Amino acid sequence: MKVTFPHLGSMYIFCKAIAETAGIEYVLPRPTSNRTREIGEYSTNESVCLPLKIILGNFVEALEDGADTIIMVGSGPPCRLGLYDRIIKIVLKDMGHDFRWLTIPGIFNWQAFMQNHEETKELRKELSFANFAKFPFAILMGWKKMNWCEHLEKTAARIRAMAIRPNEVDHMLEHTLEAIDKAGTMSSLSKAGKEGLEAFESVEKNKRPPLKVMMVGEVYTIMEPSINMDVEKRLGHLGVIVERSSYFSTHIRKGSRLDRKLLKKRKQFLDNAGRYLKYDVGAECNFSVAETIQAADEGYDGVVHVYPFSCMPENNAASVLSIAGPDLNIPILPVVIDRQDMGLRIDTQLEAFVDVLRWRKQGQIL
Repeated sequence: MKVTFPHLGSMYIFCKAIAETAGIEYVLPRPTSNRTREIGEYSTNESVCLPLKIILGNFVEALEDGADTIIMVGSGPPCRLGLYDRIIKIVLKDMGHDFRWLTIPGIFNWQAFMQNHEETKELRKELSFANFAKFPFAILMGWKKMNWCEHLEKTAARIRAMAIRPNEVDHMLEHTLEAIDKAGTMSSLSKAGKEGLEAFESVEKNKRPPLKVMMVGEVYTIMEPSINMDVEKRLGHLGVIVERSSYFSTHIRKGSRLDRKLLKKRKQFLDNAGRYLKYDVGAECNFSVAETIQAADEGYDGVVHVYPFSCMPENNAASVLSIAGPDLNIPILPVVIDRQDMGLRIDTQLEAFVDVLRWRKQGQIL
């Protein structure tokens, strides 16, 4: 058995830690490239949303590299992510690939348990007692690494906006994430994380107060820099602190339904979005609206709404935000990701947006 999974931000560190610690062979998905995107675009129709195309490309490349078992995260309606597992399985089989499949449910309930039980029936036969015995610690190691990765990414987003040389922060983050990935014990993991935080705080900073924006939208495009054209980093280089609405750990906690505080916050978000949306549209739509309201209430300078071109829930959110922005008196930049997006176009949009935010901050625009 050689497992693989989609490439999504630093999630590969979490998945790799679980596989390595449990003694399960794995194939890391290649970093998303133009070829990855082209595979997905060539093998699906144009109406399919971009995340499905990229994930399909990830799986094709991993199967080419020797993987034989695919692990995919599920979801629910009306977002099409809930059907990705069925669609991708059909497309891969039509392409002639041979593989096994395991869906990790978006919500952990009895129905999901029964589906997993059937899918893992044959896979369990290939695992030894040692694999099962190591699995609880493997989950813990993966969780700790993921939390460190997200803490470091949040710190980097803050420091990058204040750094005289933002590129230094980028290199430090890359180096520290590599150290987190390589850590084999809890003590070495903690040491790598603390050293990374100390390195960030030692960066020479300028005196100009940074702007602060909230980045909302579809989870995949928010979390995967190669898809969103590195919006977070580009804004950081322009002196803007970016606070992401989506992190992988948050979605795991949502799916487990065990975090009472998070469930309460989810209900509060849905209630807050109710002033513009009277029902749950699905996926991140209502949360994109609620988080924009929160950003306005908490004094953020602006909101960046990132989503794929054909994403139904986020297109609904974009329509609502076009009204909510002026109503809440907060600038909102829609960044629609499709196959035509180029770095220079994104730079122009972001630079103009940041200029508007600075003018507003200085009282030149009301």
